[in-house]
Amino acid sequence: MNTSKHSIRIPALVVAAVAALTLSACGGDDSSAASGGTDSIKIAVFPSFNALGAHAADIEGTFEKQGLDVEFVTVATPAEATPQLLGGKVDFALMDVTTPVIARSEGVPVVMVAPGATGTALNADGMGVGNFWVTKDSDIKSVADIQDATFGIPQTKSQIWVDVRTVVDSEGGDSGKIEFVEVPNTIAALKSGSVDVVTTAEPAGTATLADPDLKRLSGFVSGGEGEVAYTYVTSDKFAKSNAETVDKFATAILDANKLLNADPKLPAEIAATYVDAPPALLEKAVYQKFGEEPIDAEIVEAGIARVLRYDLIAEEDAPDVDDLLADD
Repeated sequence: MNTSKHSIRIPALVVAAVAALTLSACGGDDSSAASGGTDSIKIAVFPSFNALGAHAADIEGTFEKQGLDVEFVTVATPAEATPQLLGGKVDFALMDVTTPVIARSEGVPVVMVAPGATGTALNADGMGVGNFWVTKDSDIKSVADIQDATFGIPQTKSQIWVDVRTVVDSEGGDSGKIEFVEVPNTIAALKSGSVDVVTTAEPAGTATLADPDLKRLSGFVSGGEGEVAYTYVTSDKFAKSNAETVDKFATAILDANKLLNADPKLPAEIAATYVDAPPALLEKAVYQKFGEEPIDAEIVEAGIARVLRYDLIAEEDAPDVDDLLADD
């Protein structure tokens, strides 16, 4: 199971969203999974540590406490969740913050309702949730050196692409010089010699520590430390028709996030219920922190700034902050 599906393909997102809107307009199946204000909801998540908040809310009972009956729908990427969300097949979806900002810039009516994972400080040994890897004999000795490298990445023009560029620039390199190459399996591409440097998400990074042919160059923080990197979203239509359900959902996620942050053993226990990895690896893995404050204008503004940083959208197309808030 690939646990690093945290990037988006912008054209696919837009096409999928438009297709969903067209289907709705043409009288397709508009029977929402939570129509009529019911508290039975469906949540689209992808199988990575970023979904820990929703799974913890289910297992630890914070959904139940709010009177929510939850069904999970597994998707490969946020883009895959978008048409299901707009077509009423799911009621909430986990996305990196980049996805709803770009979607809203294209007129796709989605709003953020609760925080997911946040930018998390490196461990004392420098290991992070995200890490850069090179071969053991690589000439790349520092993050700044990445500016002259061929970088293997699952998807260019994505959130992880922004993260890589941000970290390299912050370390004194020029990320504009990096040659990015899309590869389906970053570690395999690195070992084959087709690229010079790659990233991993957890628990793949912890597993790679045991590879004698590779070495970890550095850990890195996705987005700013403490900045919300992932968010749960819903459609405008659902938020306006089911305000109480949205509030209950957000409360349950926030409560679950607090439990995850407070108990160092809980993330591995929850991950073992849905991530396809050996329990021993999950126990060693590095886990991100999760947002404990409701989605507000400051969080949305940071997400918009991230998308604008490297021209993923034109500044004139940037959405208004209020358009991405469920309670406005």
